[in-house]
Amino acid sequence: MFHVKHFPLPIRPWQREKLRAYANLLQSYNKRLNLLSRRTTAEGFIEHIQECLAFVEQPFAAGSSLADWGTGAGLPAIPMAVMLPDVKVYAVDAAQKKIHAVKAFKRELDLPNLYPWHGRAEEFPFEIQCSVSRATAPLRTLWQWHTRVATSEGVLYCLKGGDLRAEQRELVTGFPAIQIKQIPVSGSSRFLVQVRSAPLPSGKESHKPLPPTEHPAQ
Repeated sequence: MFHVKHFPLPIRPWQREKLRAYANLLQSYNKRLNLLSRRTTAEGFIEHIQECLAFVEQPFAAGSSLADWGTGAGLPAIPMAVMLPDVKVYAVDAAQKKIHAVKAFKRELDLPNLYPWHGRAEEFPFEIQCSVSRATAPLRTLWQWHTRVATSEGVLYCLKGGDLRAEQRELVTGFPAIQIKQIPVSGSSRFLVQVRSAPLPSGKESHKPLPPTEHPAQ
């Protein structure tokens, strides 16, 4: 359970237990709040979490912060907060019932580095280094949310499946100065799409103002 081939970080016993506890919480809360499909089996909750561990295979520096756009039931924000205790993880969603659930999961799992935030992604006010999303919106929309608050070297990672050629064309049309990379996800038919700004020409600097870095008490 909760094993990823070629996983670069060891899953410590306490992390494994928290991931198991999260799967149980998802199953319990889903009966009342319909956070995921009501047809999701116990194994299905584990598979959702397992797939989200692919995000952790990417480099997230200790002390950095990231936003999970449209976190829903806390996927991938909660598995990332468990596996990356030195990274500040914002779980962003406009649905109040989902953020209430994520706050409950935060308390139950004792995740001090998880910050649930209720509101629209377009209004998220804090500076981040990276952002992630699990098939929440089209790539162009996700990149707009990301670039509004991310540092210039920040990277967007999206878990996507299917034929994304149209989404990628739309993204490049609106933002030509980007780099896109597709990263296979072991044991899944989906993959991570990595989007980042192309390097600026020599001698030029970005002067985009950044939002505040502090977060409210949760």
